[in-house]
Amino acid sequence: MAEKKFDSAGFAVREYPIYTGQKITPNTYAIHNGGCISYLLLGDYAAIMIDSGMSTRNLYDFVRTLTDLPVLGVINTHGHLDHSLGNGYFKKAYMHPEAVKDVKSAQQNSPNYPTDYEIETVEEGWTINLGGRELEVIYIGAHSLGSMAILDKDYRILFTGDELDPGQVLVNMAGNYVPGQTVENHQKNMLKLKERAWEYDFICPAHNGTPIDKSYVDDFIILDQMIMDGVPGREDITSPTLPFPRPDGCLRQNYKCAHMCYHPNTIFEK
Repeated sequence: MAEKKFDSAGFAVREYPIYTGQKITPNTYAIHNGGCISYLLLGDYAAIMIDSGMSTRNLYDFVRTLTDLPVLGVINTHGHLDHSLGNGYFKKAYMHPEAVKDVKSAQQNSPNYPTDYEIETVEEGWTINLGGRELEVIYIGAHSLGSMAILDKDYRILFTGDELDPGQVLVNMAGNYVPGQTVENHQKNMLKLKERAWEYDFICPAHNGTPIDKSYVDDFIILDQMIMDGVPGREDITSPTLPFPRPDGCLRQNYKCAHMCYHPNTIFEK
């Protein structure tokens, strides 16, 4: 058994294998390892990350093996720790205002990560241009109230974080009602993405495989409606990509490629 390593503060160092980069397009990389799938987007004169994962290995150093372009920072699809703990490897992170408290909580509970970076909050309609590659934020909070999709307008890619996923989407499985964290609101957000489907050709989610077909949006709209219509879900929520036991009362439902785990108390907005 390998000997455990500890940092200067006495915390166990979490080791990860090396990063791997999967080319989605000639100028788009999916970076695997350490939580979510992160993405490196290259423009004509700058680059940016979408999500930073949670590896203790320096993500910026790996990015430097893929591009010499200046990296403007990270756009967080939301603030959960598996998407944001690596932010400190970069100078700046862009996130929705609702994501900030999750990011700060993740940092406080995970002291082995760098935290010296600037946070800039952004909302629906915010854009950034990398040079011949413009990105636009679309607010889609449900799994997390700080969730944003990022639309790559020039290369016709939609990055969805955890709000649309080929494994399963998790909607407030704790069962404590929070406005916005409902199946009903998730469908509202999917309908928003459906209205803009003519602007993207495929989807890059944050877990369980990438890229995926944009027909997932349609499948999730129907799935959400099934849940709201009272179609019974099953109590066994486990899957190859969700191996833990269900929280008390949580259910799973699916339609074609779309799967959702939810709690009966968090289906409808009140």
